[in-house]
Amino acid sequence: MKATIPIATAVTCLFFAACDSSTHPESAAGTPKSEAAAAASPIAQTGPTIKATPNPVPAGTGMGTTTISWTTGDGSEGQVYVSSDGQAEQLFATTPQGSADAAWVQAGKSYEFRLYGAGHEKLLGKVVVTRAEH
Repeated sequence: MKATIPIATAVTCLFFAACDSSTHPESAAGTPKSEAAAAASPIAQTGPTIKATPNPVPAGTGMGTTTISWTTGDGSEGQVYVSSDGQAEQLFATTPQGSADAAWVQAGKSYEFRLYGAGHEKLLGKVVVTRAEH
């Protein structure tokens, strides 16, 4: 009889260990892990981003091209402006997200692309694009 008590205790412990919420497909609150993971996923709640591809633009003859991609992250209206070598900003695009080619990148110049929220009031992000010399 004494041998069955420790075995029963061991079986009970193993049973509860197998039911641990961290290894079960559903969390302790009953929410499937895939839903919980999606809620915590950076895709579900992204912040504003702006990037240039390629950057730096490879050397070559004539003008170079980079693709500017951006998102406000929350679907709100956004504006992308560009400034060449510290000059006045020029409007490049007006959408919450998207991408567009800048096919006029010159070697020796610096282009700063800035993503603003609606109204050109809040800077959400920026990227500086350069082009390699010949």
